[in-house]
Amino acid sequence: MPIALAAMCALLWGTADFCGGTASRRSPSTVVLLWSSALALPVVVVLWAVVDRAPFTTSTVLWGAVAGGAGALGILSLYRGLATGVMGVVAPISSTSVIVPVVYGYATGADLPVLCGLGIVVAIVGVVLAGGPHIRDFRGSAAPLLFALAASLGIGVSLVAVAEGSRDAAFPTLVSMRIAYLIVLVPIVLLSRGARTVDRSSVPLVAAAGLGDVLAVTLYGIATRGGSLPVVAALASMYPVTTLVLARQLHHERLEREQWIGVLTALVGIVLVVTTQ
Repeated sequence: MPIALAAMCALLWGTADFCGGTASRRSPSTVVLLWSSALALPVVVVLWAVVDRAPFTTSTVLWGAVAGGAGALGILSLYRGLATGVMGVVAPISSTSVIVPVVYGYATGADLPVLCGLGIVVAIVGVVLAGGPHIRDFRGSAAPLLFALAASLGIGVSLVAVAEGSRDAAFPTLVSMRIAYLIVLVPIVLLSRGARTVDRSSVPLVAAAGLGDVLAVTLYGIATRGGSLPVVAALASMYPVTTLVLARQLHHERLEREQWIGVLTALVGIVLVVTTQ
């Protein structure tokens, strides 16, 4: 079950990123992120009320706050890096966020077969390649690279915090996470000089991005309760492959050879992980 949930996370996160990225072509990315998060909050509150109404504890609130704060700053760093640097450099570096929960899981006692560990490494390499890395194209300031590293760290810490909070109770952690998202994002948008609302034609995409993200995080939190954190995190982090496929099919974007190699490598890693479980 955790493996199936993690795979669904990858599909939902990849779809949410595609919708959010498409909406960001028409509206500021910070505004898209704010409104998608605002739409996600009532969804997760309803899920909490309907599914289990688990009590909010100090642990769930604190881990949720860490997850929301780190996640918001990580994604904002990613957007800033993509806006100021070579996307083919920034995107694959930021996708290494999966390394944080994988290392954390091993450090806290996860015991996995050697073949499973190899599969995780192969899958991570595949995701990085699927991002279309072109380090040779990088020129100029180191700032975009620093933003990419900040994005990787922030998103990775958020994944760890969701897993830790979900050990106590998943939904209170996720509600706290969504509130923290808004606490971070609202002042940033209010202090900016740009638009504060999304383009009307982008509303369905923003709603889809918010719904996809909240469902993915919910499934991720549940999956980490019953499965190994390194395995769940590695499989859930295959979401760039979903985004690439959607971009190829709907935006008719051309994938380069190393991206196709990356997709196939990631799939090989997934097979290795699944066959050892």
